[in-house]
Amino acid sequence: MVQPSLLGRAKLETWETRRSEASFRLDPRQDPRQDPRRPARENPRFVHESDPEPRGRPSMSGAFRAIDPASTQERDPDRLYRLDRACLRLLLRCGAATSVQLAALVYGNVRLAQYHLLRLHRAGLLERTAIVDEPGRAEYAYRVGTSGHQRLGTRRTPAPATYVRHMLDTVDAARALNRSSDREHPPVQLWLADSMTGDVLGRFVRPDSIVVVTTEAGSAVLAVEIDEATEHSRTIRAKFAAYRRPIGLRPNWHLIVVVPSAIRADWMIRQAASLDLGAQAWVVTRTDLTRDSLDTVLRPLTPGSSSRSIRSLLKPPARLLLAPVGSRAWLELLADGGGEGGGGALAP
Repeated sequence: MVQPSLLGRAKLETWETRRSEASFRLDPRQDPRQDPRRPARENPRFVHESDPEPRGRPSMSGAFRAIDPASTQERDPDRLYRLDRACLRLLLRCGAATSVQLAALVYGNVRLAQYHLLRLHRAGLLERTAIVDEPGRAEYAYRVGTSGHQRLGTRRTPAPATYVRHMLDTVDAARALNRSSDREHPPVQLWLADSMTGDVLGRFVRPDSIVVVTTEAGSAVLAVEIDEATEHSRTIRAKFAAYRRPIGLRPNWHLIVVVPSAIRADWMIRQAASLDLGAQAWVVTRTDLTRDSLDTVLRPLTPGSSSRSIRSLLKPPARLLLAPVGSRAWLELLADGGGEGGGGALAP
């Protein structure tokens, strides 16, 4: 029998060793790389927003994530497109928004919004997280990231992940009120986000949004509170009591509480029954507001009052501004730093 050479024996031993190791790793319990409990590594760096989210995931897949610094495509913030600068300023105001919301308020088209937001994300200016609005459909929510704040010269006060849904619902309410086929003459003349409402109604009242709505019939100022059905009765009653005086002193102002369901609306009415909020406090479900916009029927928070639509609340005078929300003038104003003059529009 011919004896193999030293080189041949080395190759044979190497082959037998690899074969034994492969047979040993067939059992996933012995190889952590084959453990089905270990999450698989995501190969693609970017996922298209129209791709469905895997079933069984929560409404938010995790915290906001920035792009890998090694993959950042450097872009000078001072040389961004006007719409991109307006988008960044809007995100600084409202905290977070989805591509669909930013398409309605800034870009005018969902595909165009996705393209620009992906470019801003790749440039390291934005962070994003996946949001599942309904089974089989997912999109991303965006916010200005740490690197974006550093390059824009702004301060960062990140909200907890549990508050992201609240911020998105706040933007949805403003978008629903501003629905119009005429982008240059929309109904919402002024929109103050949560970060801008601190001193408007005093120290103890800070609405989630203040919206000035104007049509040919007249105008009204809406203090919008977004409820996520997480606050208990004591907190809700204290909030209603704080609104009673500032709203009562402003005849053309209204408090609108947006709730997730009709059951929660009934609960809100019971909490406000003994507080005497007057005829300027209302509750509406998020679904109705999204569907009917200014024709949404509001339920009163005061016993004995009748339901009315938002459009019926509008009375003279008409509060018209030069830069209504979503118009070209508003986007140019945002791109150049903001600073809408809304003093007259916020008159009682």
